[in-house]
Amino acid sequence: MGSITLRASLAAASIMVATAVSPQAQAQQDTLRVAIHTLPTQQGNPYGIQLTPAIFVGSALYDGLVLVNNNGIPQAALATSWKSLDDKTWQFKLRANTTFDNGRPVTARAIVDAINYLQGDGKKLRAAREVAGVESVTAVDNLTVNVVTKAPDAILPKRISQVFIPEPQAWADMGEAAYSAKPIASGSYKLESWNADKVVLVARKESWRPPKTGRIEFFGIPEQASRTAGILSGQLDIAINLGTDDIGRLKRGGKQVKVEAAPQVLSLILPNKVHDDSPFNDVRVRRAANYAVNKQSIADNLFAGQSRPAAGQGATARAFGYNPSISAYKYDPEKAKQLLAEAGYPNGFKLLAEVTVGAFAGDADMYQAMAADLGKVGIETELRQIVFPDWLKKYLSLGWDGQAFGLSWLTDPYVDSARFLTYISCSQKPAFFCDEETQKLIDASHQEFDSAKREGLLQDIASSYHDLAPAIWLVEAIDIYGMSSRLKGFRNENRWLAYHDMELDG
Repeated sequence: MGSITLRASLAAASIMVATAVSPQAQAQQDTLRVAIHTLPTQQGNPYGIQLTPAIFVGSALYDGLVLVNNNGIPQAALATSWKSLDDKTWQFKLRANTTFDNGRPVTARAIVDAINYLQGDGKKLRAAREVAGVESVTAVDNLTVNVVTKAPDAILPKRISQVFIPEPQAWADMGEAAYSAKPIASGSYKLESWNADKVVLVARKESWRPPKTGRIEFFGIPEQASRTAGILSGQLDIAINLGTDDIGRLKRGGKQVKVEAAPQVLSLILPNKVHDDSPFNDVRVRRAANYAVNKQSIADNLFAGQSRPAAGQGATARAFGYNPSISAYKYDPEKAKQLLAEAGYPNGFKLLAEVTVGAFAGDADMYQAMAADLGKVGIETELRQIVFPDWLKKYLSLGWDGQAFGLSWLTDPYVDSARFLTYISCSQKPAFFCDEETQKLIDASHQEFDSAKREGLLQDIASSYHDLAPAIWLVEAIDIYGMSSRLKGFRNENRWLAYHDMELDG
């Protein structure tokens, strides 16, 4: 949506709020207005909305079998209980009397069909990675599902939380494209309209998690300043992914601000499997890049002290598998130059890094500071900003023009360092980074049910990756939400927003 059209749309909304006597105004007072930096490119496809920004819409529409909370503990959702029958079989008991928004019941068949689809025609979709290790899935009865894995999988309930369940008959009848445009799901809200500039959802009072607000309107607003202005002017109720500069402005304006440490590390990936002639195929160059960047300065100066420099690994301290014994790469430009010379680059080299910006607080300035520091040791860095749909295509095909690309090293929504190992390892197909010895540890961690042993394996993997330096770990991400003064009940579980608990006061 163009900025002029957006401003006009939001201005009209604010006029409706002010006209308290009209039916339209009453409806607007029951409408939660949410701004994200872009609307989901795959619309309401249940298998493509697991990550930001799409999850901010998806969490209103869909349910998984479980929901992983901020402490990494699986909570009941469509499934009310689950247990391991043996080292390869997990059994899930479904919630009774749950329906999709077309009135059909949520049964074991829906779970079976979803997982089977992801292992067949949908195997290239994002959610398919979460069930790649499943051997078979069967319906024991209408409310019982058995999932058998190819190898022991200690965290299958966490993985399966990322499989959002569509209504199986509608999916079969409509096909992926038509269903994505008009999804039918079991969540708190159902779709009213979906177009390029706005998504409108309406309440499902019959949902197992009935909402307190009658309607949600989602706006895609790329400009961070425009999202902030929408909160300050009263035209928005929630603005996602704001910057540290916005905190004071919003508070002075009488608005609510929530700053949360995200279970995510912002990074620049240094692949060893993308280009045969890449300097980053040499571990000394990858380490040099880490020594070259002053992460403490970035955290202090660009994140207003709200963030922390990354601890030399992809996990944050609250994630299971975080290794507290790892020392972060210190800022040491001379060490960086020495390693570059040893690797055959005494005069440095030119680097093209492809990044997206606007998705996380401070990310644009962060990349600029990183590029400036790299330049000081001879790595002449060009930052090419690309939009997220193009980034995703390149990511899925390894079609990168440059030698490096921006990517957050995420432990959400598991709050478990195993999460990102699905992606940055030899098991990623196609893999952009691979180390065969570390892969053995990764495989062992997936199969270890003993919590203490599994944590030890994950910490060993973190140590190995620290030495391999597959990324420049920059800073720990923060999420900044701006909220109107009328919003109550805001709750965030790993970026799964509990819209059903939110309500508007006036």
